[in-house]
Amino acid sequence: MKKLQLKNTYAKDVFSLFFLGINMRRKFPTDSVVINKMSEKNKDLNCKANNYAAKISIIYAVVSAVWILVSDMLTTTLFAKKGLFTVFSIIKGWLFVLITASLLYFMIRKKIYSLYLSENKLQNAIEELQKTNDELSKTQEKLVVQYKKLAKNQEKIKELAYFDQLTNLPNRNHFMLVLEKAIKDAHFKGQQLALICIDIDNFGKINNTLGHATGDVVLKEIAQRLKDTVGNNGFVARLTGDEFGIIIYNFLDFNVLNYFIYKIFNSFSMSWEIMEYDFYITPSMGVAIYPSDGQDSVSLLKSADKALNLAKEKGKNTFCFYNLEMDNILQQRLEFESDLRKAIEKDQFVLYYQPIVDLEKMQLCGAEALIRWIHPQKGIIPPMSFIPIAEQTGLISQIGQWVLAKVIADLKSIREVTNHNFYISFNASLREFSSANFVDNVLYTIEALKGDPTSLGIEITESVAMADPQNTIKSLNTFKEKGIKVFLDDFGTGYSSLNYLKQLPIDVVKIDRSFIANMSTDTKEQKIAKSLINLSHILDLKVVAEGIEDSQQAEILKSFECDFGQGYLFGKPLPKDQFIEFAKRF
Repeated sequence: MKKLQLKNTYAKDVFSLFFLGINMRRKFPTDSVVINKMSEKNKDLNCKANNYAAKISIIYAVVSAVWILVSDMLTTTLFAKKGLFTVFSIIKGWLFVLITASLLYFMIRKKIYSLYLSENKLQNAIEELQKTNDELSKTQEKLVVQYKKLAKNQEKIKELAYFDQLTNLPNRNHFMLVLEKAIKDAHFKGQQLALICIDIDNFGKINNTLGHATGDVVLKEIAQRLKDTVGNNGFVARLTGDEFGIIIYNFLDFNVLNYFIYKIFNSFSMSWEIMEYDFYITPSMGVAIYPSDGQDSVSLLKSADKALNLAKEKGKNTFCFYNLEMDNILQQRLEFESDLRKAIEKDQFVLYYQPIVDLEKMQLCGAEALIRWIHPQKGIIPPMSFIPIAEQTGLISQIGQWVLAKVIADLKSIREVTNHNFYISFNASLREFSSANFVDNVLYTIEALKGDPTSLGIEITESVAMADPQNTIKSLNTFKEKGIKVFLDDFGTGYSSLNYLKQLPIDVVKIDRSFIANMSTDTKEQKIAKSLINLSHILDLKVVAEGIEDSQQAEILKSFECDFGQGYLFGKPLPKDQFIEFAKRF
């Protein structure tokens, strides 16, 4: 009977254990509910949760089974009496419930607390992520704005780097890139192309006389005319201030190329009416051909520049094709420039003086100072051979200052053997006279060397006088105020108008030798010379006739009431010491 009761109690406890496990699963459904709601991406977490639940159930089952077996055995052995057995069974059951409940409490509490901590961390992380996401959104908006600004700036930078701001033409950087690509294409296709460098003749005069604003308008107009002329047959760019570059693609023969060149010249030949000014502009052009004149962009551009320089030396308003002979010419030119610089440093110059005679009194009244270069190997080099190069290189200013200082120094010893009205005239080139500080430098040199300005004369040509008439008049007035005589050289060969001629503050005109040479036999030349003399006298100007070589010419000029004469009849140009001896005998 006791055994049957014990079995019933054991069965009852096992059933209670199973039922309690089921209830515990229902009472704490948190893990199961959460896991069931997870997506398939969280299967791993679901598996871990099941393992933990199974672990609790197994521990619970093992502890319960051990408790039931041990407690039933002890109860049967120690408490056989019915009264005690019943009491102990009740105590044992409640004690079992208390122990298992405590065990489950601590195990489940630990897990739930861990889950709450994880949930709290997750919530904080979500909030941080949300803040970060908001910040990223704002940053993204700022980046979009910055990107748009950067894109605009890149366009501006590209425009500044590759386009000329004034004319909107491609600039030198852009031009070189296009030229390199054009050369590669021409090489691949077996074609040829032409590179044309264009320089605007005397463009500086426009800026100096009409202002830079007018000069800018002119450059814009030039750019537009070049674009219209070349069209789709080439590429036009502004290389420097007044220099433009043109690439002519794949011309079939030189007739086609010449057509474009003359077309460009024709675009310049039309009158320019800009800002109420009407004037003419001429270009100088240098042409180089790929592949004969250069295999790459740098060498091809260098060849075109050499051709352009030769076009300028030929008198401008023309064009030159590059050829190999230019290299020899330029090499000689560089050597000549180097020698000229050494000549200034080593004082290799000397002044010669050619007498000027009063035709009526046949007295020596003055002389023209003429510079000569005594080259250590080449001997005497005349001014016509080195003055143009000195002007182009800017060395003319140093040479001019040397001439003036030498004239002042020589004048003192020459005047000792001549009359007190004796003067010496010196020549001023266009480059010198156009210099902003030319007048100040001349006056400063005269004052510093204690020269007598009334015994000095400055000679300018018509081309110099007409380069900038208003500034010329201003400068010459300054010289006249100081007592310096003003000579207009080569009168009759230039292009000055009578309107300007009568405004120029000059004292003497010098009739060019071309009107004197055949005077003895040519009556037309006599009439021209007489007209020039009469015209000068009408303007209250004295006249010097140049190139007088025989007495018949002198007599004819004297009959025309020409004031002074200069030429081999009276004396050749002589060094100072020989001129002094000549003056003593005259």
